[in-house]
Amino acid sequence: MSVKYYSILVLLFVGFAGCATEQIKLDLDTYNKNPQAYKGKEVIITTTLKDVVENNARYRGKVVELSAPLTYYGYVSYWTWYVLLEKDGKKLRCYEYHYRLDLDQLAVDLALQARVSHKEVTVRGTVEKAGIELDRLIYDGYNINTNYHINNVYPYWLRY
Repeated sequence: MSVKYYSILVLLFVGFAGCATEQIKLDLDTYNKNPQAYKGKEVIITTTLKDVVENNARYRGKVVELSAPLTYYGYVSYWTWYVLLEKDGKKLRCYEYHYRLDLDQLAVDLALQARVSHKEVTVRGTVEKAGIELDRLIYDGYNINTNYHINNVYPYWLRY
């Protein structure tokens, strides 16, 4: 095969690999009625902080998006960096597992600004027993990917 054909194959591969997955936001009950209908799509379950706290097992392993006031930012008394959301007497820890490796300064600034303003922040991430493992922190027109470190060159075990 000539270089021309290899180039075409590479371009086709890159083109198909770079296609974005359709993103769908819906509530948990709608999703549970027919989960097969959303196969191959990025499903984001919209919910409330209260519902995730009270029904953690129903949401576990699913990507959720919710909004609440941010009352704490940091890592005291917990093994990783996190923000604490609190609303109507319910608290939820939303953490970033890899905080010790790299922490996006925009995420830090956004969390601090949200805490000082006492306004709601939107988080997106996967529900786990300990809370929500963050993917996104959304506030005041900013949508920060808290997982940006995944694209770094060095594996995490080489960075300690």
